[in-house]
Amino acid sequence: MVSQDVALFSGTVRSNLDPFEEYSNVECLDVLRRCHLTALLEQRHRTTSSILDMPMDKGGSLSAGERQLMALARAILKRTSVIIMDEATSQIDVELDEEVREV
Repeated sequence: MVSQDVALFSGTVRSNLDPFEEYSNVECLDVLRRCHLTALLEQRHRTTSSILDMPMDKGGSLSAGERQLMALARAILKRTSVIIMDEATSQIDVELDEEVREV
């Protein structure tokens, strides 16, 4: 379920995306790229370490639309056969919404 009001947790981008460490870094970075989050996270995380190590709080570090994209990335990473979306892209602009739907 990708909700309109997304819950994120204190930790890192990786721990929010893959809390049980079931997927490789390559898979996590690929899904972030496919959900158009890579460039955005790279702008905010200006260190030499991976964006997967970027610290996150309970959602305050990302906008509502960015949190929705993170939840969508989480669902796509799990390769869920059915994804139920409750206006999961309501907080992002129309152009990005169309790009995400192509994923």
